[in-house]
Amino acid sequence: MRSLYLLLSIGIITLLFTIALMLKPAFADEAVQQVILINVEGLNYEGYISTPMHNLRQMAAEGLMDEKSLSVRTDSVEAAQASLLTGTLPAEHGYYNSSNDIEVESLLALLKKHGKTFQVIDGSGEKLKVFNYGEDQYVGLKACSSDQEAFAVAMENISGKMPYFSFIYVNDSMDGLLSLDENTYYDSLMSFDTSLGQLINSLKNNKLYNNSLIIVTSARSTSPSDLVPLVINGPGCKTGTKTSSTLVLDTAATICRFIGLNPPAASVGVPIYDAMTIREEDKNYVYTKWAADLKKERTAQWNRYYEIQDELYSTIHQMASIKEERQSISNFAGEKEKTINILETRLTWERALCLGVFFFMLAGYLVEYRWLKKKFMLFK
Repeated sequence: MRSLYLLLSIGIITLLFTIALMLKPAFADEAVQQVILINVEGLNYEGYISTPMHNLRQMAAEGLMDEKSLSVRTDSVEAAQASLLTGTLPAEHGYYNSSNDIEVESLLALLKKHGKTFQVIDGSGEKLKVFNYGEDQYVGLKACSSDQEAFAVAMENISGKMPYFSFIYVNDSMDGLLSLDENTYYDSLMSFDTSLGQLINSLKNNKLYNNSLIIVTSARSTSPSDLVPLVINGPGCKTGTKTSSTLVLDTAATICRFIGLNPPAASVGVPIYDAMTIREEDKNYVYTKWAADLKKERTAQWNRYYEIQDELYSTIHQMASIKEERQSISNFAGEKEKTINILETRLTWERALCLGVFFFMLAGYLVEYRWLKKKFMLFK
């Protein structure tokens, strides 16, 4: 009996040890103390390669860069930012404007659930108020506020309150783009780059830069290519690496992988493992996990394809029903028109007949009158 207990104890310890090995972090032992996600509204691939943005390029040289990350195609700021922070498409999160609510879990809600502090610096004129979890976590700026003002507020809070996660939304580049003047647009990108450099210097002065994961991108593109740059820099991130075929939707999943959390429940993004420094002994685990994520995403894509097909067939059926109904209405209208024409023809003939009878009787009365008049004149 004692030997049985011993064998059971050894088996349980072995199982727990195996689970611990499976759950251990597969990345280099560099702790991420804070995450800074910067959305540059108006930034696109064409603008990036045409502008000497030295600070952003230096960040890319020290980390990972995808110059042609595929952005979200949407018309509203709210929908694009919700996609960035949930890893889902607008049709799934349902946040198209400030009158809607987010229908899925966001990265901020996930951080709150795990007790992580965060701040949102909203330079859109409070279009992102749905992410307002409290005054100490949300700062709404006027739409006319400059990128420099937004970065100044972010730097003050980062050095003071030390939030674990900071989301900064700036839009001077969009204003420059809407001016329809190339020089104004490129100047706005350069101004953003200057503000980014000031943020980096502030982090370095406060000895926070080496422990900060910084991500710069734009949730939606402002060019027909739908392409935007995506830069990732920080602890556990590869240096001097270029990758391709990433999506802006991968951002939330990638951040969660860096900080050891599962992505938001509805996220369709896949962690960008190309960005991560992986220990040699953990490569098989990571590759297996990567393959599992890709299989999961492939299954999700096929499910979405089937749902779209079902919606398409349903729409085709509805259109066919509408067409049949219209044809029935058209046939009924045609029959009605035919009936009306027959009735009108019959009425015309009846009127003509009545007029004929009337004139015939009138002629009869006239003849009779003349005959009687002549007759009475003879006897006068």
